[in-house]
Amino acid sequence: MLDWQPLYDKLIVRRDPAQSVTEGGLAVPDAHQSQQHIGSVLKTGQGRWVDGILLPLTIAPGMRVLFSKFAGAELTTSDPDLIVLREDEILAWSAPVTVEPSDDRA
Repeated sequence: MLDWQPLYDKLIVRRDPAQSVTEGGLAVPDAHQSQQHIGSVLKTGQGRWVDGILLPLTIAPGMRVLFSKFAGAELTTSDPDLIVLREDEILAWSAPVTVEPSDDRA
């Protein structure tokens, strides 16, 4: 899959795909779809060094993150949605949402 390992405070993030349908159900043409600024963290570095102490990262693999339009560097691989970010370029994060199966037996 992905053989790159980020260093220090870097993260490898997979951008969410562009929305092709709006919330109201309207189709968005390909020419008007823009890259998302939300994605899922795939890999993280070991942390950042401050005064000789390694501080672990707050962000962990599997978390969903929000980042600015000009943040990071695109990773040129077969997957065009990968981006390398520094932890301080993350604007907000969310734990992954897990949906528990409902028991509809009544």
